Amino acid sequence: MFAPLSDVGRAGQVEQRLTEAIRSGVLVEGERLPSEPELAGMLGVAVVTVREALIALRAQGLVTTSRGRGGGTFVAAGATVDEEALAERLGAMSRADLQDRGTQYVLLLAGCAELAAERADAAEARSLRRLLVDEGADVGAWRHTDAELWLSIAALTQSSRITRDVVRLEADFGMIVHIPLSDPEVRARTRADHERLIDAIEAGDADTARRCARTALQATLDRVARTQADVHDRNRLPRSAS
Repeated sequence: MFAPLSDVGRAGQVEQRLTEAIRSGVLVEGERLPSEPELAGMLGVAVVTVREALIALRAQGLVTTSRGRGGGTFVAAGATVDEEALAERLGAMSRADLQDRGTQYVLLLAGCAELAAERADAAEARSLRRLLVDEGADVGAWRHTDAELWLSIAALTQSSRITRDVVRLEADFGMIVHIPLSDPEVRARTRADHERLIDAIEAGDADTARRCARTALQATLDRVARTQADVHDRNRLPRSAS
């Protein structure tokens, strides 16, 4: 979400990344964004670049800004998940790109689960349960929770480099992976998957943690691939790997 950006069109990139995070539900209604200097530092851009992007987001009605004590920039009310925009982004990807990114996603996060089980103490593992939401929560809350859970598991590896890699991957690809959470059946399965994974991490069972993570993530990516095929069919796009 807040991983550093490349050099080209930085204001547009800041705007795009925050827009996608809001539209996908990773950033939820009412959530306070980091300050302009904090955002600039996280993203590796100038404060004026962040300011320009936030002006554009305010013009779209995605964020609001208040001044004074307790002020800041917040995700606006009504800035809800845009399923159509997510489907368009998924449809613009090739099958090869989806498969390549998915492979990286599964291997990295399954490795994080394994290391977290080896290195986290029981209290740290139990703290993961506080991130879980009820099945009745809205889609945005589910997507936010899923992203937070994996970032927290990455932090339990005690590797800042691995955690940064997960942050970058979540910012670049996580919104696509979270698309299936719009389905109540997927949310129910995901809740059960989260519980099993946390149980394994809390028990210090690295093999089971890795297996649970791989199985759950691959099932989600298979669902994403089917959704992409449906989008291609609707748009009559070629399903080539190029």
